Amino acid sequence: MNRHALSTRISVIFGITFALACLLFLLLGSIQTNRSLENMQERQFQAINYLFQLYQNNTPPQDLEGFFRHFGLKQVENRNLMVSVLEGGDVVFHRQSVLGTLSSIVYNNRFYLLIDNPSLRVLLENQGGKQANDFLWIGFALALILLASMYISVIKSLKPLRSLSQTIRQFASGDMEISCKSEEKDEIAEVANEFDRAVKKIRDLIRSRQLFLRTIMHELKTPIGKGRIVAEMVENPTQKGRLVGVFERLDLLLNEFSKIEQLVSKSYTLNKREYPLALVLEHACDLLMLDSEQLAKRVKIQSEAEPLVFADFDLLSLALKNLLDNGLKYASDKSVHVKIAKEYLCVSNSGSALSHPIEHYLEAFVTTSVSGNRGMGLGLYIVQNILELHGFGFGYKYKEGKHHFYIFLSNYCEISVDLKKGN
Repeated sequence: MNRHALSTRISVIFGITFALACLLFLLLGSIQTNRSLENMQERQFQAINYLFQLYQNNTPPQDLEGFFRHFGLKQVENRNLMVSVLEGGDVVFHRQSVLGTLSSIVYNNRFYLLIDNPSLRVLLENQGGKQANDFLWIGFALALILLASMYISVIKSLKPLRSLSQTIRQFASGDMEISCKSEEKDEIAEVANEFDRAVKKIRDLIRSRQLFLRTIMHELKTPIGKGRIVAEMVENPTQKGRLVGVFERLDLLLNEFSKIEQLVSKSYTLNKREYPLALVLEHACDLLMLDSEQLAKRVKIQSEAEPLVFADFDLLSLALKNLLDNGLKYASDKSVHVKIAKEYLCVSNSGSALSHPIEHYLEAFVTTSVSGNRGMGLGLYIVQNILELHGFGFGYKYKEGKHHFYIFLSNYCEISVDLKKGN
């Protein structure tokens, strides 16, 4: 049981309240019992004293049993009870009289009066206060019933919170088809209904955004397709090749925008398989829209190993493309160096130090100006999110006038440990 849970705290409060109620009624019961015993003893004294006065005045009662009944004393007819009282009772006092020995005995919180003489032995039981605690125990039972029903009612009213918590977790995991509308009238129902309205509004906004973006991409694909057809009709081979390449790259950009939209909206499903990292890097270079001469001049690759990665080929290629494009855009010499090792891939480029910590540039839609260029926020944001989806690590360090961006392929890597230590 979670000790910080609201239901646990309420259970503890009701438990303490129950214990205090029991102690209170036990104390009241003890006080009431002692008062009842005092009243019974006082009645015995009154009966005995009055009986002595009658005998002193030579006016003894004609009906002795009726006389004691007037003071709330009734003869015990049960022989077993009489034996138990005489053997197990505590004698409070003895008094000699013309009737014989009068003894006051306490047994099981009851007072008894024993009249003992050679010809008669009578045990009388005090009737007064016999039901003195009945109303107290009735009140105790009612208090317990009230506490129990209040506790059950409060715990029952908290049950919708568990359902609401589960619904919120489903919503956080990307399930937009949830509903937590409640017909109750309490505060929890108000919160659930407000959250339900917020979910519907967010769902409508996401759907309208997706519809808007997909409509734009659909409308753009139509002229691109027509342009591709027209380009095939060009007779000049050089111009034809350039036009076809332009339209192919435009189509690649649209596909990239589609993946970014799905990534940002958390609706992308990974299709992971095992690929050589060099093959993924090659595809990322193709997405840069550089011809072979520019690519060889601006992207320098050093391969120390041939690691395999279990990843979504298109998505990881997109991350590498954004990392390369980021390096090319802000490099002082407009070139990047890529190093492939067994446990990591490093993209480095020359340039001045960042004006903010790297965490600032990992946020979405950061529009920081670096070397006259705007951006460096969305690209790295996409890179980090793609790597998190794959379970890969991401690191950065600036050393000797160069930026180094690392993609760690394993959970433990010496360089990643050094970066965490600040080396």
